[in-house]
Amino acid sequence: MPAVSRPAWLLGLLSLVGCTGGPYQGPTSDHFDGQRFSNLEPKAHKTLAAVLKWQLNRPPQAAWVEQPLPTAAQAIPQRVEGQDLRVTYINHATLLIQLQGLNILTDPLWSKRASPLSFIGPKRYHAPGLSLDQLPPIDLILVSHNHYDHLDTGSLRQLAGRFPKAQVVTGLGNGALIRQCGFADVREMDWWEALPLNKGLTLHGVPAQHWSSRTRADTNKTLWMGFVLEAPEGPLLFPGDTGLGPEFRLIHQRFGPMRFAALPIGAYAPRWFMRDNHMNPADAVQAHRQLASQSSMAIHFGTFNLSDEEQFAPVMELATALREQQVPEAEFRAPQPGEHWQVPPLQRP
Repeated sequence: MPAVSRPAWLLGLLSLVGCTGGPYQGPTSDHFDGQRFSNLEPKAHKTLAAVLKWQLNRPPQAAWVEQPLPTAAQAIPQRVEGQDLRVTYINHATLLIQLQGLNILTDPLWSKRASPLSFIGPKRYHAPGLSLDQLPPIDLILVSHNHYDHLDTGSLRQLAGRFPKAQVVTGLGNGALIRQCGFADVREMDWWEALPLNKGLTLHGVPAQHWSSRTRADTNKTLWMGFVLEAPEGPLLFPGDTGLGPEFRLIHQRFGPMRFAALPIGAYAPRWFMRDNHMNPADAVQAHRQLASQSSMAIHFGTFNLSDEEQFAPVMELATALREQQVPEAEFRAPQPGEHWQVPPLQRP
């Protein structure tokens, strides 16, 4: 395959454009100094010089190729009740989670590019596993942070037109931008804050090791986070995007073993640049073990070319990491877009 490269000026251009919605203003805390947020274990933010060093020294990469969807699409139920948990992998970090009568979307992304511009920026190589027309009625949308591959205003505007009564929950400071997309019910949360959803289900904001920005000027001025859905049949974790830090052990200490966890495995190379904020497959398997997760789904791979690893490397390296860390393959799998998982209740000791 021919090699492809991405010019350094592209990242610089994208860092200067975009809509931010305004910075968060609120009281200081152990992770907010009044102007910017920080991780539990603060990491130095990558400077523009580091970005240019990465971009100018990128190795040749085999061209990514378009991936087809499965020819036979599975039917989506309107609601899932009782102890059932149904998770559909749509693409990247977009999941449809169905449990206890609620339909929940995570980091919705249907756009052709993960970019503030429609004609430039990371393009899609895999169609979404579900179209917007195939979605059941959506009750809740979780937005983990404001990066363009997680907070996509084009997709949010379309969802607001279809499901205007849906509630959106996100980190501190992201609400104004999401309201601009047409949603009226937007709730901002802090780490470790809880939001009851129904008599058996509570949503918790949890820390992740990452950062936020939509331009070079607004770095870490809004909060990034993951979410735990606490249910009698066992908790679920959606961390958005994250590096491997102390957060997974803390989440396990607070909530116990996970019934289900969605763990990112892509956008990890080169490690000197990505390590602090993106897990590679070996990191993700460690996170799976720290969470004592019964069933983990790999996310954040294969849809957009965001870093230096080859297109199919994350899935192959996940298989290697599972063998090396002696984790059964059935516990942690990489899905195809459109694949549905019926997740059993947590088997408690």
